[in-house]
Amino acid sequence: MKEDVISSFVEKLTQKTGGKFDLKWDVDKKGVVFGWCRLEEPDDIYTVAELIADFKGRVMTISPLNTPNAIPGKAPDNAPKNTPLIEKPVNVVINYHFFFEGINLTVSVTLPDDKRTVKAITPVLISADWHEREMRELYNIELQGHPNTKKLFLDESISMTDHAMIPLSEALKGASTSILWEKIMKSNRKEAGAGE
Repeated sequence: MKEDVISSFVEKLTQKTGGKFDLKWDVDKKGVVFGWCRLEEPDDIYTVAELIADFKGRVMTISPLNTPNAIPGKAPDNAPKNTPLIEKPVNVVINYHFFFEGINLTVSVTLPDDKRTVKAITPVLISADWHEREMRELYNIELQGHPNTKKLFLDESISMTDHAMIPLSEALKGASTSILWEKIMKSNRKEAGAGE
C-alpha cells in the first residue's frame, strides 16, 4: 500500500518540478517509512505542499537553520574523482516535516545569501500557519503569500535581524508568564464570538 503512495508521490513530484530534487526513502525495523528530499528550487516547496494536501497530509513542524559559513556543494556528475567540491555560500536551510498516508517526509530547501524569501505554504496547508509565522518572526524570513502577518511571540516593536541576540524576557515583554496564555485565550474568545 505505502509503496503505491510513494510511487505516486514521486511520479507527481517529478512531473511538477522536472525532477529537480534528490529524494531517498528508508524503512525502520517497525515498518515506519521516512523520506528525505532536497529541492533545488526553494519555491518548489509550494508544489510539495500541494501534493501533500492532495494526499490529505499535514505539516508536523518546520525547522529553519541559520548556517553562516559556506557548506560543501556538489561536484558535477561527470567530473573526475579528485575534483574539489564547489562551495556554496548558504544562509538558511529550511526543513519542512510532513506526514501523509502513514509516511514521514522531510523536505529541505536552501535559501541563498541574497534571498531570505520563500513561498508560504499556509494557503495550501493551514497546519503550516504558526510554524511559518514563527519562522518569519524569529529567523527574519519573508513568506510570499502568507495570509496572516501578525506576530506570535515578539513585541511589535522588535524586528529580528540575522543572528540577533535579544534576551527572551525583553523580547516577550514578560509574556512568557501567564500573560501570554491569557492573551491567546482572549483572542480565541473574540474570534469565536465574531460569528455570533
